[in-house]
Amino acid sequence: MWGGERALRKKPLDPLKAISTRMKAAVGSVVRNIFGISSLRKRIVVLLTAGFLACSILMTAVSYNAITTMQENKIKTSMDFDLYQQSLKLTQIYYNLLQVTQQMTPQGNVGNLLETYFSTNDLYNRFQISLSISNNIGMISFSNPAMELVMYYNPDDQQPVYSNLPLREGFTLQSLANVAGNESIHYQPPHLSLCRFSDDQVVSVTREITFSDGTKQVIYVEAKTDIATDMSKLASSSNLPYVLILSDQDGAVTYSSNPRVFPGGRSLTLSGSSGITGGYIWDQMANDYGYYVTLLLPVESYNREFYTWKNHMLVILGIALIILLSIALLLLRLINRPLRVFESEMVALGRGHMGAMKYRTGISEFDKLFDQFNTMKQQIQQLIIDVEQKEKRRHQLEIEKLAYQINPHFLMNALYSVRWLAVMHQQADIDKFVNSLIYLLNYNLGKSQEAATLRTEIKVMRAYLDLQQMRYDFEVKLDITEGSYLDGPVAQFILQPIVENAVCHGLDEHGQLDVCIRPDESARMITIVIRDDGKGLSEETLALLQPAAPGQQQMGRGIGLRYVRSMLETFYGDSARLQIDSTPKLGTTVTMYLPY
Repeated sequence: MWGGERALRKKPLDPLKAISTRMKAAVGSVVRNIFGISSLRKRIVVLLTAGFLACSILMTAVSYNAITTMQENKIKTSMDFDLYQQSLKLTQIYYNLLQVTQQMTPQGNVGNLLETYFSTNDLYNRFQISLSISNNIGMISFSNPAMELVMYYNPDDQQPVYSNLPLREGFTLQSLANVAGNESIHYQPPHLSLCRFSDDQVVSVTREITFSDGTKQVIYVEAKTDIATDMSKLASSSNLPYVLILSDQDGAVTYSSNPRVFPGGRSLTLSGSSGITGGYIWDQMANDYGYYVTLLLPVESYNREFYTWKNHMLVILGIALIILLSIALLLLRLINRPLRVFESEMVALGRGHMGAMKYRTGISEFDKLFDQFNTMKQQIQQLIIDVEQKEKRRHQLEIEKLAYQINPHFLMNALYSVRWLAVMHQQADIDKFVNSLIYLLNYNLGKSQEAATLRTEIKVMRAYLDLQQMRYDFEVKLDITEGSYLDGPVAQFILQPIVENAVCHGLDEHGQLDVCIRPDESARMITIVIRDDGKGLSEETLALLQPAAPGQQQMGRGIGLRYVRSMLETFYGDSARLQIDSTPKLGTTVTMYLPY
């Protein structure tokens, strides 16, 4: 009872296991069908492709995160450094200009001399003081090579009181924009020098002063700046097209290194020290003199490093793909190439090639397979040789049968000719006739010692025509091109049967037989044309004379032609060809094409 209960409890689990097994088999079959892993080559391709894709995705993800972090830090650091450098240069220039203006105030050396100049009416003293002012300004310029124009400017009549260099025509200090300043000191952003002979870009400082006599003057000093050159060098060397902007405390742009992007006078309100605006990444710094220096970089230039990294990744992936292809080719060479060689040998075997395979892979499994395949080919080749020998013996028996049929037939015709010659003429020409007949019989029965050449065949054909012309009144025209080809070996007894058919069955009384033999050197063929102008053949008779015509042997027609075809096939194989053309009442033409 207890055993029966345990058996009953286990039985419900068996169908579940069977269903699970069938599902696993079905899933495995679907996977094999999807990925085509029934083929060894496809398995290799699938595995290599999956491994390559997995490695590529992992490498791309890791590289992207690393390059993104490095790139952001790199460009941020570079922008901060370049912005600091330009701000520091401007601060240094403005500081130097302020030092010069300090010396030009009434409390300074140059300003004290100018106050004395204003308070003196003596012309000579004024001249001496003017020289001293020039010398002191010269010393200031010498100590600061970037210094260019230095002058005192009267704001009332808007004319220079003193200037170390000639001024541009039509200038006014009011036309210069201020980037920062207070009630008495103003800082101008980079602009064109006010000197008539200079095209340099300068920054300047103006300072309003009042002498002891109440005279008001404006001090103007300018120094050369290399901001534009620095921006060009950064754009060419780092491939970062920066745009440098100077703006006042209200956000108004007073200078832009690229006016086409950010023209002067435009409002640029930025909050914070960095950010993105209008397709540009910016970094901003407040200067000690109360203005803002902003450095902008196009987003596309900012991302150029990412594009470069992307190209590098593509190159790396391409190299990895080349390595993958190399490994695949190596595997194909080790595994797939022997299989393809074996497949090509199978195709060659189907086409009749029985040569032994000498290919060696160095893999014992493939080499054993090739050895067994060579053994199989040898066995098949031996079987084919046996079949060919049997077929040749059968074919030779058929030829001998035809020869036995032809020889008595020819002998009967020749004897009839002898009978009629003896009855009609009763002359000594019978001796010549009989001698020719004996020659023909010896050659046709194989008792002659002469080799079967085309020249011999022509000689036998002429002997036969001589015999027939003694009996029948017909004309023979021979057109034979002389050459060495006539001495080449040919199939025996191939001309006389065709000529005999033409004389006995084709020619009428007083007819004409044309025989033309010519070689074709370019095609390496011999063309033999035998033409008569007799009664010709009907379409039905011509059809019976074609190769393997049904009922041909049963009707007993075309024995000579069958013999000739058999000899040509035996001697030349498929290289020779025999063609019959005939028109009733116009004659018959037999053409043979023989290789040589």
